[in-house]
Amino acid sequence: MGREVFSRSSYSEAKRDFGITRDHGVTARAEQQAMKTGKLLESVDPAAGGAIRRSLMRFDKNPGGDGWIVTVGVPMPIESDVDTTGSMGGNVDTFMKNLPDTYELSAEVLDGYDPQLALGIFGDVSDNFIFQRPQFEMTAKAIVGYLKDMVPERNGGDSPEDPQYGLFAAAYLTDAYINRIGLKGYHFCVSDATAHNRFTMGDLRRVFGDSALDVVNENAKKCYGNNKHFSESKIASLRIGDVVADLLKLSHAFFVQVEDDSYVSSFWAEIYGSDRIIIIDSTDYLPQVQAAIVGLTEGTLTLSETADWLVQHRVERFEALRLADQLARIPLGAQALLRDKLERPLPKAGDIFQQKTDLWPISDDRTTTITQSGGVEWL
Repeated sequence: MGREVFSRSSYSEAKRDFGITRDHGVTARAEQQAMKTGKLLESVDPAAGGAIRRSLMRFDKNPGGDGWIVTVGVPMPIESDVDTTGSMGGNVDTFMKNLPDTYELSAEVLDGYDPQLALGIFGDVSDNFIFQRPQFEMTAKAIVGYLKDMVPERNGGDSPEDPQYGLFAAAYLTDAYINRIGLKGYHFCVSDATAHNRFTMGDLRRVFGDSALDVVNENAKKCYGNNKHFSESKIASLRIGDVVADLLKLSHAFFVQVEDDSYVSSFWAEIYGSDRIIIIDSTDYLPQVQAAIVGLTEGTLTLSETADWLVQHRVERFEALRLADQLARIPLGAQALLRDKLERPLPKAGDIFQQKTDLWPISDDRTTTITQSGGVEWL
């Protein structure tokens, strides 16, 4: 519940409260803790909290009578899984430095929504920690808090890395209100490398806990129906393309490639399709690129204004023009098309829900109730 959203002032306050005084080394304490204990902190451990990450409506008790009032708007999950191996090892510092832009630019193109950010990182199966995934959060204190708790190992073992467990989590371990009403969230995988195109039960349990398969199957059934069930043998035969095909049913998903490499591009184009591969020179302007993708997908940003919009938000004009050419290939207006198919207007701040588990507010006389057992249905 609550009405608080990210702001630059709360971001500065959170950094001060957590003792973050520099733009580098923000994870030093967490790295030291991990060396001592061999464990991640709960805020970034993919197995914590039952492994499922939720993006849900925020309510307060209606002060004017019965029911529950929407405090911000429709929750919009935005998840990033960023490579922290080798030369990409400084990306958590970059996440932290650019956090105000990451939130504000997304909010700018998502008017009326409640942007909720899960900024995760991945490495290699040879690392101590393959994947780190926080909850979806919307306040500076929570996001700064989980970023400082991450443990980028900056190794990687070999050239292919292991983002596939992050893709798996996004596809099968996410519970989002946005999907229940027929829309999609956003997912960005960011790397300069190809991937090991395999899954193992040992690594799945290592990342998501001993009961990972049971949790996955319970949530996958909810998201995809009775035809989605995983066994140990099916995990062994699973490939990244299979996972991304399912992820695209729930999310507008993109691969953001750092530095131009035709071998890397062709690998990921086979998985995502060439219209979902965006090549950038640096993660320094990842927030601008992601927000542009969101805006073009939502229909709140037009292709003709994209280059100028990027320049306005501190991207060099030459690079902005190059990016605009690439962005012309993505599925423009894909979310807008889904939104046009809805039979009702989106819920908005101030709308009243009779029950927290209702799918639509009582202002719509066709209120539909969500009936799910054992899950959290709101924040």
